[in-house]
Amino acid sequence: MRPYGRHGCGTRHSAHPEEPAGPKPAHRLRRLSTAVLALALTSAGAAAVPAPAAAAVGDEVIAWLEVEQGEISGGPALNSGDHGNFSGSGSYTFRETGMTSEMTVTAPAAGAYPVWIRYAAGPLSAEENVTRGMGLLTNDGDRQTVPYPLTGSWESWGWAQATVDLDEGVNTLAVSCDRAVEMCRLNFDAVQVGGTAPDPCAVTPAPAGTTRLFDGSFASFDQWRKSGSGGFGQQVVRNPATGAYDCTLRGFRGQGTTWTTAQHAGPYTLGVDWRRGDAAAGSSVYVASPSTATATPAGGYRVHIGATDTGAITYGATTQPADAAAVAAAVLPVGQWNRFAVQVTPQRIRVLLNGTPVNAVDRTASTAGHIGLENRAGTDQVGFRDIQLTPGVVLGELSGPARRAATADGTAHPGDESTLANLVADSQRWATRGSAGGNARIALVAASSLQADLVPADDGVTYAAATSAVAAEPLVNLRLTGAQIETVLEQQWQPDGGFVSLGASSGLTWTHDPGRPLGERITGTWLDGVPLDPALNYSVTAAASLAAGSDDFPGFAAGIGRRTPDATTHSALAAHLGDESASGPLDVPRTQRGVGVHVPGGATSWVAGTTYALDLSSWSYSATSDPVDDTVAVTIGGRAVGSFAVDDDQTDPGEHGTVAVRAALPVDLPAGATTVEVVGSTTGTTVRLPITVVAAPATPTPVPTTEPTPVPTPLPTPTPAPAKASASVKVKVKPGRVVARKTRARLVVTVAGGTSTPTGKVTARLGARKVRGTLREGRVVLRLPALARPGRVRVAYAGDSRTLPAKKTVRIRAVTP
Repeated sequence: MRPYGRHGCGTRHSAHPEEPAGPKPAHRLRRLSTAVLALALTSAGAAAVPAPAAAAVGDEVIAWLEVEQGEISGGPALNSGDHGNFSGSGSYTFRETGMTSEMTVTAPAAGAYPVWIRYAAGPLSAEENVTRGMGLLTNDGDRQTVPYPLTGSWESWGWAQATVDLDEGVNTLAVSCDRAVEMCRLNFDAVQVGGTAPDPCAVTPAPAGTTRLFDGSFASFDQWRKSGSGGFGQQVVRNPATGAYDCTLRGFRGQGTTWTTAQHAGPYTLGVDWRRGDAAAGSSVYVASPSTATATPAGGYRVHIGATDTGAITYGATTQPADAAAVAAAVLPVGQWNRFAVQVTPQRIRVLLNGTPVNAVDRTASTAGHIGLENRAGTDQVGFRDIQLTPGVVLGELSGPARRAATADGTAHPGDESTLANLVADSQRWATRGSAGGNARIALVAASSLQADLVPADDGVTYAAATSAVAAEPLVNLRLTGAQIETVLEQQWQPDGGFVSLGASSGLTWTHDPGRPLGERITGTWLDGVPLDPALNYSVTAAASLAAGSDDFPGFAAGIGRRTPDATTHSALAAHLGDESASGPLDVPRTQRGVGVHVPGGATSWVAGTTYALDLSSWSYSATSDPVDDTVAVTIGGRAVGSFAVDDDQTDPGEHGTVAVRAALPVDLPAGATTVEVVGSTTGTTVRLPITVVAAPATPTPVPTTEPTPVPTPLPTPTPAPAKASASVKVKVKPGRVVARKTRARLVVTVAGGTSTPTGKVTARLGARKVRGTLREGRVVLRLPALARPGRVRVAYAGDSRTLPAKKTVRIRAVTP
């Protein structure tokens, strides 16, 4: 007998049985003796599935048989488990004389049954690269030759079909190779008995748009290829409760990785079910690998599975451990299925274990590459199933929409504070809060950088929605003094008379007086309730363009210590939404950062028992669905003095939402310094102002007299109240040239009347549109929406206690662009 190599081949053959052994003349092939192969199939591996009464014999799968589990004798059995994509624990190569295996299968009824044989027929010599054949015998009866076309490679599997007549009960099947008439030279993996089509595995359903990387079917497993000595086999197990076949993947034979043949690019979410077979079992999921040539790629990310490292992320030579407490709370025990959701975006990879975030790495890296499953060692028993790739990433939940500021007709504009700008500012401070980002305490955002409202979908906020909301830019961190921050805030009032609002991170608040001269309107700035120190440096983050002075904010040029963290406007917002909504929806900002405060007459002290007057503006957000206050509650010295309505009609740019506070000071209010506090009923926006209270003058106590009561005298005739003065309204349109559908004209309205300066409301009407403002020192600027064509604007002054109402109509000429 000839000696055999490790695959049972003669020494003249190569180490791999599928490799060509050199050309063989046709007459030599005809002299090759016949090899009979009978695969022994035990009744335990051939569990019968009762067919429905209406089903024909053979329509139901009655057995799934792994070739390597048969009793092989009579010649060398060549285990080819070093090839990938097999079922069970390996595959076998049959090509030599004398190979025999017997098998039995139990049929529930007599009849014709289809047999589906999974095989590989890779390339050999030129004359052997043809359709090959092997014989199939049933119950030692007549022989039929089954053809096996080439499958393209030894890693590619196909199905060959034959039909056999089985008796009810135990039957014998045999496969034989007669080299005189057949070539053989095939790898056999498994045999399915019965069924109208090959592959008994139940397919895991997937949502529309999802790519099924492994759904249980052999067709999906065929889209993977292994690298390294180890690999994965598909486990086909019949579920006794349902009769269906549940199919999973499991690692075998040492270190190796099974890779997807196709590359995938983010952003995407990879869903993977995994199960550890014992306490020592370990594996990994690879994403964004640039190569599949080795079992341990040099790029991409590795997400660990194991007794102590589940959820850890490795990139390059760095491994970032998972949150141990989060993993301990989320992971299910050995033997139970867990699920990873791996979120891959251009600047972050985030891992959720059974829905719980356990790790995230923030770094800029390519998302394109292959996905792989690692088998760490020959003894590791980690199974996988239901591997799906969903385009996009759901970051988390918001408590509601975050919108840009809007005019009365819903048009977005940069002239008012907005929930979206403040949310984006919160995200940028959050992303740069650590030492690598500059330990930011403040972030400022230009309203002009906002591109779309951020409205959550039913399943939350997506990465695509977040990155559409704000322009993509790097972030810059720098140092500004308290005085320099105040200068930047002053520059919201633009040189051309317009207003560009700055969004600010929570904690930074300020007050302003819109009636004061340009450059002197900021009246106070606070960080977490503490006044900013004019000389102290504060760490401030902004988008690169704003930090460079765009939108007429040159005050940023004074900043020192500039650095560019590894974060962008997109990555900051996405990461903030993801991490801060882990335990519940992230709240949309509700409070205003900047509020207009104007004290009529500039008084700083009031006498107890008199009326305290305060005009507030910029109290409200302006977009639909934004949180707004109906009223504000006012306390003075801790004592409630009244509730006052908030007027949310559109007003001057930057001043949306006004409140007129006219509160009677308690007559017994103690004299001295105290605080006025105004709090919004819904948003909680709060303003605190210092005032001085002067004690009310004492009322003398009358001294009783014994004099007789005087005779009453007739009361004097009341003096008529003085007549109200007539008002004159002057309106100036700016700019002088208004372009249709482009220019938003401003009306500079001046009201004069009598000896006093008129106060109160001014309304401009353009068709059905209305813009309202409040006079400050007899003047107000109203910003109109863009006109589609020339039109007339009716300006109406409502009057006050001393001045009569007045109206004026002006015509605006809008030229075509």
